[in-house]
Amino acid sequence: MPSLILLPELSQSVGALSQPTESAAQASCIDINHCRTIWNIIWSCLATIAACTWVAVHRNVPDPRSGMIRVNLDRIAITICALLVPEYIIGWAVRQWLTAHRIAQTNEKLAKEARDCYRRRAADVVTSDRDRGIVLPSDERIELLLREAVQAEVWTVTHGFFVIMGGFYFLDPKSTPRPLSREQVEEHVENSSFELPKKSDVDDKSKADMFSKVVASLQTLWFVMQSLAWPIQQLPLTKLEIATLAYTSINMAMYGFWWSKPLNVGRPVRMDEYGDADVFSTSPSFSQETLVMVDHSSPSISDADSMTSWSKKIEGSPTQMQLYIMKLACLLKTVMGAQDDEVDLSKLSKVPNFYAGVPIDVHIIWADLITLIFAMVFGAVHCAAWSLTFPSQAEKLMRRAASMALVGIPVIYILVVTLYMFEKQWLVKYLLLLSLIMILFYLLARLILIVLAFTTLQSLPSAVLETVHWTTFIPHL
Repeated sequence: MPSLILLPELSQSVGALSQPTESAAQASCIDINHCRTIWNIIWSCLATIAACTWVAVHRNVPDPRSGMIRVNLDRIAITICALLVPEYIIGWAVRQWLTAHRIAQTNEKLAKEARDCYRRRAADVVTSDRDRGIVLPSDERIELLLREAVQAEVWTVTHGFFVIMGGFYFLDPKSTPRPLSREQVEEHVENSSFELPKKSDVDDKSKADMFSKVVASLQTLWFVMQSLAWPIQQLPLTKLEIATLAYTSINMAMYGFWWSKPLNVGRPVRMDEYGDADVFSTSPSFSQETLVMVDHSSPSISDADSMTSWSKKIEGSPTQMQLYIMKLACLLKTVMGAQDDEVDLSKLSKVPNFYAGVPIDVHIIWADLITLIFAMVFGAVHCAAWSLTFPSQAEKLMRRAASMALVGIPVIYILVVTLYMFEKQWLVKYLLLLSLIMILFYLLARLILIVLAFTTLQSLPSAVLETVHWTTFIPHL
């Protein structure tokens, strides 16, 4: 395996970026004040990738019982996933975006129907009592006014995202607090037993992270502008910088799909049941008091639980081959983003990390297609280094092959999704097996590109170390 042979060179290349090589290249710069070092290149690339990814990932609402350490560890874990497989994260973002739009449209329609119903009922009651000479009691008058006020807020995409990410919690003294599912929210909206918080109240939960947004935006702006300035000045880019541009492009797309999703929400909106089962109240945010919850031996659905549901489809004792097929099927469902069907929020204290609100089948298909297109763009950016110089012919061929794999393999998946849409099931079965094999080649190609991005830093033309002076005035890390 060529990539495995190059793995030891990754650590050696960073440590063996010899001072004589760097100083020799730097000495050839026309103006020493307009030169940079290899460490400057590494730092700017890693800082840009880390800052963009940290801000672009909009996680779901964490478990209210979790402390800051656990919450931050979960966020770091999701960020690492975004660094390793950004295509999967953007697929998650697209599924949430499509589902959030559907939730907003559906609930706004239900809320409008509920408001119209209560208006008609209120008008009928007032007219009937007035004809009979009955004065409406003050408490009933207040109740009607309250019913009129329910759902006065318009459902937006932000509210839809808030439902998906576990932003609404049901607190019942007789049971464990749990996040409300999309279906439960729709039921309460239809019954006018759901008071929708203002969009501004939901947006306020994201303001605490504004500083990191500004820093990431400035860092991205600086990196993109200087990357565009170098070719204009006929200066070459390094392979690491081209890889960083690929990450930047997919992170910007990720941020675009999550534009209306609240960022870094620490506490959900609380809903308490009191008196009538159809009457709920909400608070702008979770209070800071400690929540008393019933502990579960398994707070979340594990892979074993998912496998259990799949095994029920096979009668009798499954063979080793059947178990292997079930594992592949679970893996494929996860890759395609169809794993939400296995989630039961009534048994969980928070929504799963990559939960997308159980999108409908057509949304899953469209999300997969959009994700595959961005995966092709991610690979196409790497192809920008096609004509650059390489230390050896072998490294040049390996990078070209890996770049083409990142563009070509998503095409196979697009073919699979297209055939599935046209119900060509007999052909889809064979292509699915090929797709599972292609996942390994895709990951191998990604690994090769990462390794080569660092190993090629050992041999750089002197022009790479020159800078465009005006870009240094943009604030950056």
